[in-house]
Amino acid sequence: MDEEAYVLLLSTSKINLERRYILKSSKKIIICMLLIVVSIISLTLINTNTNTNTNKTLNYKGSTIALTIDGNSATSFPTSGKYNVTVNCNNAKGRWNPKTWKLEITKITGTVTCDVSFNSSVTSLTTQVNNKATRNEKGKRYQGKNPNNYIWFNDELWRIIGNIPVCLTSGCVATQNRVKIIRNDSIGAIVFNQTYYNSSSPLTWMRSNIQNLLNSCYLGKKSSCDSYCYSHITKAKGTCDYSSDGIDTADYYGKMVEDVYFNVGAGDETYKTASNYYTQEIATHATSTSKIGLMYASDWGYAIEGFTGLLGRSGSPQNSSDKNWLMSNGNEWTMSAYSSSCPLYAFNNGYLSFNQAVSGNSIRPVLYLKSNVYVTGGTGTKVDPYRIGM
Repeated sequence: MDEEAYVLLLSTSKINLERRYILKSSKKIIICMLLIVVSIISLTLINTNTNTNTNKTLNYKGSTIALTIDGNSATSFPTSGKYNVTVNCNNAKGRWNPKTWKLEITKITGTVTCDVSFNSSVTSLTTQVNNKATRNEKGKRYQGKNPNNYIWFNDELWRIIGNIPVCLTSGCVATQNRVKIIRNDSIGAIVFNQTYYNSSSPLTWMRSNIQNLLNSCYLGKKSSCDSYCYSHITKAKGTCDYSSDGIDTADYYGKMVEDVYFNVGAGDETYKTASNYYTQEIATHATSTSKIGLMYASDWGYAIEGFTGLLGRSGSPQNSSDKNWLMSNGNEWTMSAYSSSCPLYAFNNGYLSFNQAVSGNSIRPVLYLKSNVYVTGGTGTKVDPYRIGM
């Protein structure tokens, strides 16, 4: 091969190498550009989706609402369903009312914005009470000065006694636990019975004035209950108009109330511990069901944090009265018996005592809720009570 041909061959080889290098480089550049384009598109889509999920709002009665349902942004409230709902508002107080299925906004101080979250993962009220109540005796019970056991029931404040064993079948072969609640405020001072009890006509819950008043008048929202409404023997008629604050069995809340066979064990004229009162109370059960009762002596005793002594004056429960959240309504009837003629009542000094059934004492209705009641919101405090659905 002559020198000229050799030089030409080298030049051709060099050109081919350069072409290959340029081709490889071009491929790398194209691949990089494609990757950049894909990344930009992906980021744009993610950003668009994020903005779509967080920037949706709705105007509700002049307030701006950021609404999510199970984590997804929405522009309208669900029309129905089983949800736990949290509401956080700026410049106002907001809460979801499961009864009316509406957002309630109150105490407005400026421009209102709210974050409202619906979560279909709900907790049963039974589970909530079992997790929060701290006394594990004859059920799970709340104890102490002021536990977070407030619940919104019948459009007013009630409090949770606990998740308590109760009879649901005749003869009470077995008990089932149900959440037991008591009205926060008294509905008045009423006699236990219009006439005296004695050994020939012993104390009985099911035939008492107070049982009939609670289950025939308060339950049913009656405006007048003259035959049962006495504040002291027959000489003092009480005021028993429950048309506004009674319970309607066909109402949203009324449907939640369980029919039970209340404990009606007889007393033996001795003061007992909460545990022994419980044993006395469950010795006999009502022969028919009813929905409304009063607290038991054992309920009152178990509410005293850490107290296990006698609940009469000699046992000094009054020294722990600041640890009993149930002590709040003056002299108050229980539905437990001291003797064949006298029911027990919680004395305003902080211990249990007995009185003639014809005397008038404060009463607070007590009832059990059905097992399928669940929590729709709230934390159990007085300003943020549990809200419930069924």
